[in-house]
Amino acid sequence: MVASWKEQLVGQVGKNLKDYGVCGVVDITGVPSKQFQQIRKTLGNDVKVVIGRKRLLQMGLDENGVKNLDDYLNGSVGLVFTNLDPFQLERKLYSCMSSAAAKPGQIAPTDIVINEGDTGLPAGPVIGEIQGAGIKAKIEGGKIMILKTSTVVHAGEPISDKIAPVLKRLNIEPIKIMLKLAAAYDGKTVYSGDVLHIDAEEVFGRFMLAHQMAFNLAYNAGYFTKHTILLLLQKAFMDALNLSLNSGIINKETLPTFLSKANAQAKALKALVPDEIKSGLVEEKPPEKTPTGEDAVGTVEEKASE
Repeated sequence: MVASWKEQLVGQVGKNLKDYGVCGVVDITGVPSKQFQQIRKTLGNDVKVVIGRKRLLQMGLDENGVKNLDDYLNGSVGLVFTNLDPFQLERKLYSCMSSAAAKPGQIAPTDIVINEGDTGLPAGPVIGEIQGAGIKAKIEGGKIMILKTSTVVHAGEPISDKIAPVLKRLNIEPIKIMLKLAAAYDGKTVYSGDVLHIDAEEVFGRFMLAHQMAFNLAYNAGYFTKHTILLLLQKAFMDALNLSLNSGIINKETLPTFLSKANAQAKALKALVPDEIKSGLVEEKPPEKTPTGEDAVGTVEEKASE
């Protein structure tokens, strides 16, 4: 006779498949009970989580015609049901991620780096633990200082017995606790977890780069769009202005420049004239007229009488 709780679990899976549009398989390996309950609470009504014996979960899927997820039911897994699309489901689960201190033997999800500088730890026996883990440190001003930034564990490597307690003392929590989505099925397509996980910052950066490259191409090709037209018009204006200036064409745009240039040249020329010449030019009087006719005769007589 089949235990009633087993029938209830299989029936619960079937009911959820009817009530929700998307079903997913989540990896719950290493998720402590306390954190699991917190994650379930955070997900609320958006995502329903069902855990139980893997064979019973698979039976519930198979009896309702969902065999697409069988290949993902490996290890410690659970099922999630939601009306969010698979990508929204991934983001929802990812938003519930928390950090925890590392235990010896756990696998580092990413490179674990200890940075140079003040640890905030007072001088004491702890420095022996830190140095014993292969980390260069010294005591300075009554505090323990890390002398050099270093990667103590690489991604995919186990965390050693010596490193784990040091990380805890330094308040480094490298272990990420979350319900990791292995796959999701929306009734038509199965999406694997690696396809669903999208780094929003990375994608945004790629879009920014693509936009910049497209803009540069359009601008250099002289292709008018709402993004390039202003700069292209400014460039055309400057090209036309430079052509007019270099060709000596006078118009309302070039006239101020020509006048300014002429004024500057006049000032420069004036600066080249010596001061003596400048004063002579100012004080010099026009030459007297040479007398002619009667005026000339009178003048001679006057001189003779003298």
